[in-house]
Amino acid sequence: MSRISCYIKVGEVSLHLYQVIAGFILLERQGIIKLNIEIMKNTVQVQTPNNMVEVIINNDIRIIYDLNDGYDNLLNEDENYLDFMNKLLDRCDFYFKRSYSTKQNINLKHPNKIYPLGLNYMVTTSRNIAHRPFPLDPVKEKVKKLIRMLPFSEFYNGNYKLETFQDIPRKQSNPKILFMARLWEVTKEDFEKNPKKGEERKYINQVRAECIRLCQKEFGEKFFGGVNASPFSLENYSDIVISDKKITKRNNYLKKVKESTICISTMGLHESIGWKFGEYVAASKAIVSEQLHYELPGDFLEHKNYLSFNSPEQCVERIYSLLENENYRYQMMVDNFEYYHKYVRADRLILNSILTVLNKERMNLSEQNTHSIYAYI
Repeated sequence: MSRISCYIKVGEVSLHLYQVIAGFILLERQGIIKLNIEIMKNTVQVQTPNNMVEVIINNDIRIIYDLNDGYDNLLNEDENYLDFMNKLLDRCDFYFKRSYSTKQNINLKHPNKIYPLGLNYMVTTSRNIAHRPFPLDPVKEKVKKLIRMLPFSEFYNGNYKLETFQDIPRKQSNPKILFMARLWEVTKEDFEKNPKKGEERKYINQVRAECIRLCQKEFGEKFFGGVNASPFSLENYSDIVISDKKITKRNNYLKKVKESTICISTMGLHESIGWKFGEYVAASKAIVSEQLHYELPGDFLEHKNYLSFNSPEQCVERIYSLLENENYRYQMMVDNFEYYHKYVRADRLILNSILTVLNKERMNLSEQNTHSIYAYI
């Protein structure tokens, strides 16, 4: 049986890329693709920026997978996203982007090359090559990777496998609500360096804090939430800091997610859809989310897969609408279960991108043949 050839060129491997590489490895184990991974040993060989990976399909079709939070988070002060993106689009046939925006793409030189990749979060599989310290990884990341290999570590890779996040929809007569978050440190230097991004961090912190405070007030014991302890959060948001550090450890956090029915999500850096959102979909939860700024593949829809809010007060209103309608709440969980297995699970995420490529290539070939026929008429 012939298999699709996939050649991956890997330089620095960040946490953002674990999901993509895991997807390719799983497809190889399933006998769908033939996988070859080449580890780049110097920066001259690497032509994709951070949080990206280049893949060549069937020795011919060049793909870039971009897992960055937005369009401008890698730019220098004198760069604009159009120049940055156009250079990348010039050197590939297909470009799959996590933070995909039709509005942002419309001014690009090759908007037809770019497609939505889907939800991203830190998820992996056993024996994922991404777990290794790579030659081009920063020294700090190499150390962290070694720590993640230790079974007794809170950040052990085994705690991030597909099955760790996956759950099935469940009807609950006493539904629980969850919002555990981190806050971004905001310093005077942040504002001086990039006032826009400094304001964004300040806004994210304020929305998360106010959502937690209102939910604590409105829902009492039905709600569990707070922010991770850090010098910044303890100094500025001490009233909502989760004092028991055991609860915020990875395994205990995921246990809280699975015990909950309704989970809250807010905007991430660069207006991204945060990792929590993908984790909630994997766990088949009913989701209340701050308005999404990027688009997802498939039929992921507001009111079907999530309810959106534009203020902490509206967040509370959306939660009430789910609490008051058990059937609607359960159907949303079922819809997210279905969407996860079609579009989010690491192997499906990558298989969908490969199918997009193959179908597009087939259509292009068909058009070329049609033009050839007309040439003889």
